[in-house]
Amino acid sequence: MSINQVLTVEERAVVVSQLAEAQAALHRVEIGGQTASVAYDGESVSYSPANVGQLRHYVRTLEAKLGLRASARARSRGVRF
Repeated sequence: MSINQVLTVEERAVVVSQLAEAQAALHRVEIGGQTASVAYDGESVSYSPANVGQLRHYVRTLEAKLGLRASARARSRGVRF
């Protein structure tokens, strides 16, 4: 399923569920520094504080699939001195 694809009602429900699970896992990792597992497409992935960036990217990808953001890429931040 590509990011620009229109989702069916069933697909959207699955992605919404995946997003909620991923956001909860991100929250657990960020506040507790613990490992959190997320299951999708028949597989389970564990995230720890060391790879929280990958979990953030997964959350952004799901948000992009739902049209909640323009792309899955993180916004660049300007350098300030």
